[in-house]
Amino acid sequence: MNIVVQWNIRGFRSDFEELKLLLNRSQSAVVALQECRLGEGQSPPRGYTLLLPQGGSSREGGGEVALLIRNRIHFLQTVLNTGLHAATATKSLEKTLTVCSLYLPPNTPVSKLSLA
Repeated sequence: MNIVVQWNIRGFRSDFEELKLLLNRSQSAVVALQECRLGEGQSPPRGYTLLLPQGGSSREGGGEVALLIRNRIHFLQTVLNTGLHAATATKSLEKTLTVCSLYLPPNTPVSKLSLA
């Protein structure tokens, strides 16, 4: 199935078994994750590519984001021209689909320009 799922996982390693169960049951094409807290050398679940923000990995405060993209899906990693912490990928079909996983810390004001 071509399902896109969003999950504030609050710890990739601590919820890894639940993540694998979700992927097996939903057959998700893309999973947008927030607060991943990825460990050094963390591997994605079998059958998925782990996509991190361009030019970085961990962020203090648990705000790391990622995309899990099923291996059979061909995508292009894209970069948002913003100061926001984001992992973004684009897939061209009949129309272009862009999936973005953002982390916005609580009570942090965000301007519309930073989302453009």
